[in-house]
Amino acid sequence: MRVITYGTFATLHYGHIRLLKRARELGSHLTVALSSDTFNQLKGKDAKFSWEQRKLDL
Repeated sequence: MRVITYGTFATLHYGHIRLLKRARELGSHLTVALSSDTFNQLKGKDAKFSWEQRKLDL
């Protein structure tokens, strides 16, 4: 089974790691999507780091 999850991952922390590990256990393939800066602005979220930096961290 394929599993997909997404998030802003503004500051990657232990809770994110736990989430990703749990999601990975649900199937044989995990896809992680990273919210764009534009999408975050539409939701009123202010990610402290750019999409590019968050991608590198993730």
